[in-house]
Amino acid sequence: MNSATKYLVLPLILGCSTSVALADDKESGQEYKVILQPLNSSGVYGEAELEIKKGKIIKIEIEANGLEANKPHPQHIHGHDAPVKNATCPGVDADVDADGLISVGEGLPSYGPIVLPLTPFNLVGDSGELEYEASFTVNPSSIQPLHKRTIILHGMTVNGVYIPSLPVACGEIAIDQD
Repeated sequence: MNSATKYLVLPLILGCSTSVALADDKESGQEYKVILQPLNSSGVYGEAELEIKKGKIIKIEIEANGLEANKPHPQHIHGHDAPVKNATCPGVDADVDADGLISVGEGLPSYGPIVLPLTPFNLVGDSGELEYEASFTVNPSSIQPLHKRTIILHGMTVNGVYIPSLPVACGEIAIDQD
């Protein structure tokens, strides 16, 4: 796959359906935390909090900084179809074509496909800070177990071209112990 086509996966990212599913009611009221770390030398850091309410409503808050100003930064919950396999953040060894960047496709074996697009993908302001808050009604079976999923933030300029699909931060979702 050449470098021009491997980044043209934005329709895949933006075209996903938001009708997804959540697991059993026993995790109702469960809270989760995510520490977002940079991918692709982006300098993007942040954190997220998630909460399952009434077994089918998931509330998500994300705060991140270091993003490119005045650009859309798609964000998603990713995970594997087989929920027994943990989704993880890719290491530098995921860069299989050795171009210095981990593309969406190169990261998929680590974090899996999109489970829930965190829409809308608002423009990040002049400060480069993202403040995102949303609630989704979901079906329990497709998103659980949430602590085996990741959150990925996308969007970065490479060689003068903004690539909205390029992963810029990743964090593994963990049960909040506080």
